Amino acid sequence: MKPKFLKQSFQKKYTVSVIIPAYNEEKSIKETILSIQEQTVQIDEIIVVDDCSSDKTGEIASSMGATVVRTEVNQGTKAMAQEYVLKRGHIKTELFVTIDGDTILHPQAIEKTLPYFNDPLTASVCGFVIPAKIKTVWERGRFIEYIFGIGLFKAAQNNIGVVMVSSGCFSIFRLELVQKMGGFKARSMAEDMDLTWEFAAEGYHVYCVQDAYCYPYDPPTFKIFVAQIDRWYRSFFQNISIHRKNFKRNKKLMILVYAYLAESLFSPLIILGALLFFTTSIYEALVLALVLNTCIVGTVTLIRGIKLQMFWKVLFSLPAYFVIRPVNFVVFWRSFWKEWIKKEPLAVWNKGH
Repeated sequence: MKPKFLKQSFQKKYTVSVIIPAYNEEKSIKETILSIQEQTVQIDEIIVVDDCSSDKTGEIASSMGATVVRTEVNQGTKAMAQEYVLKRGHIKTELFVTIDGDTILHPQAIEKTLPYFNDPLTASVCGFVIPAKIKTVWERGRFIEYIFGIGLFKAAQNNIGVVMVSSGCFSIFRLELVQKMGGFKARSMAEDMDLTWEFAAEGYHVYCVQDAYCYPYDPPTFKIFVAQIDRWYRSFFQNISIHRKNFKRNKKLMILVYAYLAESLFSPLIILGALLFFTTSIYEALVLALVLNTCIVGTVTLIRGIKLQMFWKVLFSLPAYFVIRPVNFVVFWRSFWKEWIKKEPLAVWNKGH
């Protein structure tokens, strides 16, 4: 059921700017800017934060009509590149979009998010992510992860009133509230999750719009895939350490975070153990777990695939999902070990691709 504010006939016209933090993105920055220029709503300004690129990122962006702000020294993280223009007053619009320099927007992506700002408590809105390329095992596995996770779990998070993260690859923010929170912070390797949890603790709303599509370039190889999810998972542990004292201010967020933590650490072992009661060997339990998983994931993603007119792409990508899941499990445990047991926090930004 749609919230009441989405049913309003009157739609306010917002001023909107876009921030693109970019470091050596000359291969993709043109596509990204073009997709913003082709939006179905007016964009007041496109600002590319050229974070000391050594290639032609800034030159290409300038030739496309974007405002280019070049940092004096590399800011080290995407959060600080975004904060560089925020704290200098470059953003003057009511709303601003953050988008990666290798992400393409559907022409209606920004327009689809704007009605959610009819809710005066809305701080941020994110969209539905689909990989720009779906060719390798790792891209195909990520494709299924997005369709399953965003289409099912983030939709459920919308319904319960707490979204765990307003994805950094494409989100739109209310400037006034970001400034109230103190902007983007470099205290973790995931500024998007950090800020989302701050909003939740203060009682502000974050939504995920299921038909506001963006298309990032996801990791095409095993090495790059592992580097990316290692940063994601370690950032998750970092943000729990930062925010756990504030969880009591939003019990829904606390339950969501700790449920995800428990599920990621133990669910494969619990499910396997439970299935052993109904089988005679570990092999049979593994086969049964695979069949059940395939039925659940396949049903959810194929239905979504029909809606996206990508049924066959989903069908042929499903096996890749079961290739990357064990990798995710191992890397999650490794990240847990490094962040919380060995106390060796990740401090160097690794984009992953």
